[in-house]
Amino acid sequence: MKEIRFGIAGPGIIANKFAKAIGNVEGATLSAVASRDRRRGEAFAKTYNIPLVFDSYEEMAKSDAVDAVYVSTAHPFHKGCAELFLKHKKHVLCEKPLCVNAKEGEALCKTAKENGVFLMEAMWTRFIPAVIELEKTVKSGEIGEVLDIRADFCYAIGPEEEEKLFQNRMAGGSLLDVGVYGLHFVSLFFGSNPLSVKAAGKVEDGVDLHTKVLLSYEGGKTASVSSAISLLKPEDAYIYGTKGYIHIPAFYGANSFTVYKDGIGKPIENPSIGEGFEEEIIEVCKCIRESRTESDRLPHSETLRILSLMDEIRKQIGVSYKADF
Repeated sequence: MKEIRFGIAGPGIIANKFAKAIGNVEGATLSAVASRDRRRGEAFAKTYNIPLVFDSYEEMAKSDAVDAVYVSTAHPFHKGCAELFLKHKKHVLCEKPLCVNAKEGEALCKTAKENGVFLMEAMWTRFIPAVIELEKTVKSGEIGEVLDIRADFCYAIGPEEEEKLFQNRMAGGSLLDVGVYGLHFVSLFFGSNPLSVKAAGKVEDGVDLHTKVLLSYEGGKTASVSSAISLLKPEDAYIYGTKGYIHIPAFYGANSFTVYKDGIGKPIENPSIGEGFEEEIIEVCKCIRESRTESDRLPHSETLRILSLMDEIRKQIGVSYKADF
């Protein structure tokens, strides 16, 4: 098995989860980290025993010691950073959302294909065992025909805890941060081409503090997705069918779900290998070894449709970013 050597661009909070997970994946290793802040990069490298530290993304892009890069920079820098590595023939796993808008996303996917390298949005929810098992359960018809889905990912913090989430210049707000999970989740069952989209939310200083979206599909199917950075709500999902329903706690990183029929709940557990990032790393490595530029489980077209949905939602609630112009 060919070993895939990863580099990390942007050693922030989420990169720690990736660094821990890669140690649980056979055939994958963490060989480098790049940070504009040298001391930050060195501290991260020391924590995870990473041999190479670069103080520029350009240097890591040129390195022969890196095959693939996990991009975990802030939202506005995803496109430029990922594009740099793709043009240097590095495979890229880029944190969600892939880009700030669909226009950027289309350009990035084009760059990946032109250079013959792999690119995928790091939507780990699509790869965790519990969600895959959930799909099988729904498709089996156990709860009948699914007509409605609800997915909520909301939490409440202040600017002092995560300043960039409250800044328009950093493409902040709840939709791009956590609403994207709900939209991806719903698309697993209803697809990503709804007949209509209706959105409302609370917007302050150019970012959405809370957003609620109602999606309608053929056959009278509906879905609601809510996201927030200033509202406390259970972070769970429900799938409603004609014969029962399913409750999924913390759906974006679920380890279990419960099927309810005739008032009786049947719990089903299917935990991830570790904290949930391992499965998407396994998928990336598999695709790279097969010389593919995208994943069947999360193709470019699906990521771009979700980005387009978020563009429309932001338009309706009145949120725009520099990248939109």
